[in-house]
Amino acid sequence: MSWIEVKAGFEAGQDLSPYVDIFGEYGIENTLEEGSTLTGCLVSVEGSQDRINELEVALKVAGAVFVETRDLVEDNWEIAWRQFFKPRRIGKRFVVRPTWEEFASTPEDLVIVLDPGQAFGTGDHPTTRLCLELLEADQISGQTVLDIGCGSGILSVGACLLGATKVLAIDIDPIAVEVAKENREMNQVQFEAVIGEGVLVYEEKWDVVVSNIISATLIRLARDVRQLIRDGGSWIVSGIIVDNWPDVLEAAEKAGFKLREKREEDGWVAAAFSC
Repeated sequence: MSWIEVKAGFEAGQDLSPYVDIFGEYGIENTLEEGSTLTGCLVSVEGSQDRINELEVALKVAGAVFVETRDLVEDNWEIAWRQFFKPRRIGKRFVVRPTWEEFASTPEDLVIVLDPGQAFGTGDHPTTRLCLELLEADQISGQTVLDIGCGSGILSVGACLLGATKVLAIDIDPIAVEVAKENREMNQVQFEAVIGEGVLVYEEKWDVVVSNIISATLIRLARDVRQLIRDGGSWIVSGIIVDNWPDVLEAAEKAGFKLREKREEDGWVAAAFSC
């Protein structure tokens, strides 16, 4: 696997958090801050270079002093980044580790192998961790799961490891879908990954729908998602800033959902709804 590295420099003393968000908007969840520079990497698949070009423009428009890119082979990526990413335990059973880190797992552990920077969703962001925790708590074994806005595919992998009988991962981003397929193979699980909206094409009913996406999209999709879930099923949502939670809750309740559980971490909200 190869990577494209993006390094952006800013004026000394600037708050870099807005620029971290810009990296995230273009699919790079993990960045390294060194002085007045930020560095991130995106896995190199079809369409990645176009995304990098768009990111470069966005960073310069936002005030970056310089933006540099270079190709990295897998070995160089590991050498440069391995010191920053270690296995992370999430919930009671999940462990997310990069490919270069070994982990002495127990029989109860569910180990997900993912490298940072591939696409959104590596377990390093609160929204992803909260979703995995809620999936674990939802008794997924034997159920069907639809992952809308799959990103790296981490939630689909997690659902498979929890014993879901069928998992479908959908994203409007072709790069995310390709990354999800690669992570599917790396973790030796089976699910379908396709490009699309996820609520207009598939008419079958699902036991669980999981959506780690922005609040505005959750609000827009609430009624359509309700039509996709069988009675008694669950909608697990994340990606919600605390200030936006009341609007998401209102939209979900109007669509026919009942709040079952809500969790917060670092200003982010995730929730599980029943119907």
